[in-house]
Amino acid sequence: MNEWVGSAATIDEAIAEGLKELGATRDEVEIEVLEVPKKRLLGLARSDAKVKLTRKHKAQETNTPPRNRDGKAWIKDGKLGYEPPEEGGNPPRLIIDKRITVRYGGELVQNSVQLTDGLNGLDIILPENMEPVVHIEVSVDKDGLTAHFHWQQNQGIEYRLGEQPPANVIQLRLEQTVLQPKPLTVDDVAVAVQSEGISYGLNLEGLNQEMLSQPKGSVVVAQGQPPIPPKDATVDYVFQKRNQVDLDALRIDYYEAYGISSVEEGAILAVKIPPEPGTPGTDVFGRKIPVGKPKDLQIKCGKGANLSRDGTTATAATSGLPLLRGNIIEVLPVLELKSDADISTGNITFDGAIVIRGSVLENVKVESLSGTVHVGGLVSGAVIRSYGSIVVQRNVVASELQAGGLSIVQMKIAGILHNIRDYLVKLERAFHSVAKHSESISEALLLRHLVDLKFSAMLKSIEELGDLFGEVSYQLSPELHEIVARLMVNFNPQGTRANLSLDAITRLSQMIAEQEEVLSAEAENEADIRARYLQNSRLEAAGSVIIEGQGAHYSTVIAGKGFHMERGLFRGGSITVNQGNIILKELGGPTGVATNATIVTNGRLKCQTVHSNVIISIAQQRYRFDEPAMDVHAYLVDGSLVVHGSGIKLVGD
Repeated sequence: MNEWVGSAATIDEAIAEGLKELGATRDEVEIEVLEVPKKRLLGLARSDAKVKLTRKHKAQETNTPPRNRDGKAWIKDGKLGYEPPEEGGNPPRLIIDKRITVRYGGELVQNSVQLTDGLNGLDIILPENMEPVVHIEVSVDKDGLTAHFHWQQNQGIEYRLGEQPPANVIQLRLEQTVLQPKPLTVDDVAVAVQSEGISYGLNLEGLNQEMLSQPKGSVVVAQGQPPIPPKDATVDYVFQKRNQVDLDALRIDYYEAYGISSVEEGAILAVKIPPEPGTPGTDVFGRKIPVGKPKDLQIKCGKGANLSRDGTTATAATSGLPLLRGNIIEVLPVLELKSDADISTGNITFDGAIVIRGSVLENVKVESLSGTVHVGGLVSGAVIRSYGSIVVQRNVVASELQAGGLSIVQMKIAGILHNIRDYLVKLERAFHSVAKHSESISEALLLRHLVDLKFSAMLKSIEELGDLFGEVSYQLSPELHEIVARLMVNFNPQGTRANLSLDAITRLSQMIAEQEEVLSAEAENEADIRARYLQNSRLEAAGSVIIEGQGAHYSTVIAGKGFHMERGLFRGGSITVNQGNIILKELGGPTGVATNATIVTNGRLKCQTVHSNVIISIAQQRYRFDEPAMDVHAYLVDGSLVVHGSGIKLVGD
């Protein structure tokens, strides 16, 4: 509907009604008033107003866009193009890459520039191009025997402006092209090497184009003939190599390599290795490398050593200790060292008694296979092992001493077996006690639970026995092998176990008891250790350990028959006696340093002063001192531990 005629009480009401009917606004229509309302007296209307509304015709819309009068710029093939603006348009604008330098009208501009004067005065500077190059070098080792060819390729870079389509605003964008250098050839290498005068041992067969195409590399291109130096005559002192040390190893134990061992009569002591001439060599430049003449020498024998008629072999004229005094070989019937045992003497091994007038110093090992060892000085950072007793006149510091040979091992094993047997007896008792109230649980399961819950100490003892047995099993009896095997099968601390039974435990206890007696009978070598003072050391003796001075600090002592230190204190560390007494003046320290004293089977402990934090043990019965005590005595009565201290009974019935 484009037209409406209607009436209403007023003109405005008539117009509003017409707009509503046409669905238009007042601006979209033409209004014609046909009749105005007539009023009566007192302002009352006598007739309505009448209007005519006619919709206006819209002007035809146009789709033609406005004309673009702005200037344009573009980049094609790396070059900047330009089209000036028309009248009223804007000049083109360039957005500048930070790596590009731009000057306009003689001034440096950054970020952007508007070409108000066109291309006049515009200077665009790109980074300088880099040419690809290959650096080569020929080097020869100092000895002239090896020539190397080295190369490194450096890529080149070419810069240009990136392409941009025509627009009023464009970006000066930098593009770069990587340029590869010309690859080397085998001929290039040959020319470079020969230009250095290298003529001997040239070998380029290993080179190929693939290798030379690598960015960098180094290859051997020539190898001279090394000279073979002459071999001077030498003497191979056989007695110094008896321990067969690997002298080519990364770490050489010089004490072991140059140790001392006893020899039998007729044993070869030294062998002369005759001189050998050398052979000249040739370097990569073709020059000869001369060699000298070899030197000769003779074997010199002193007392106790014989030289063969041809002068090539020295043998022992008697049994004893071979020594090299200067360059003279001697064999002494008794091993007596009047100086210190140190790196100059090396390790000492002798089948008989050893007397060292001086001290035994760091890293030296002294071993007597069948006799005793007597040291007139101190022992520091060393190891002494002896079949017989060991006597040290002065102090023992940071060292290990063992007296008794195989008896020490037998003593240790006997002590561990005793503890294990005691645990097995307790395990049987615990089983019978618990089984009365657990009839529904099988024998094997109950034994396994008891072992896991209450006998972890026994498992540790079995593990300790296994470790010790593994080190010396070849020296022990088949019966002991069987005991260890049974213990591992039934109580393996590290893995699965067989089903336990009371019969197996009873049989093991019997076997262990029998073997304890055998070991005690075999360990009859009561080798003792005597020293004045101990510090940070470990002493093991099949017999007794006697400390004659006033102290032993932070050390471990293991003795078969007893420990005696009536005048001194033992502070920090542990004392373990297989069977016998522990007698000393003072045990532990005022600060409560942890100290242990243990008698494995039976014996007595006597001490004038025992400090707090000391633990004493006899036959696996332990007592810990929470306070210092005087005049302490500890012993067994009917298998139970009794401890007296400070005039009162501390523990025991």
